[in-house]
Amino acid sequence: QVLAGVYPIAQLQDPYSAVGFLGSRLALPPLLQLRPPSGPGWTAWELCEAWAEKRGYRTARAARSDVARAANGLLRLAAEGRLRLCMTPPGYS
Repeated sequence: QVLAGVYPIAQLQDPYSAVGFLGSRLALPPLLQLRPPSGPGWTAWELCEAWAEKRGYRTARAARSDVARAANGLLRLAAEGRLRLCMTPPGYS
């Protein structure tokens, strides 16, 4: 619903599940030119953390990577059409 533009991104309680869905459908690290994680694969949190590091998103108090802002930014890129997400309809062969 979020990626289709039906549900507002700002009202999401957990944006990481939507980022995980987006990351499973698209090759985000090469598209966004993100540095690879230290582990074997990308999780939604690592995608958001890498995007926050690349964009320079920091929290005000602790100056850590602002992953919530990064998650909202990634979802906005997809909702605006800057990241192209295409899915086949159910039952299509």
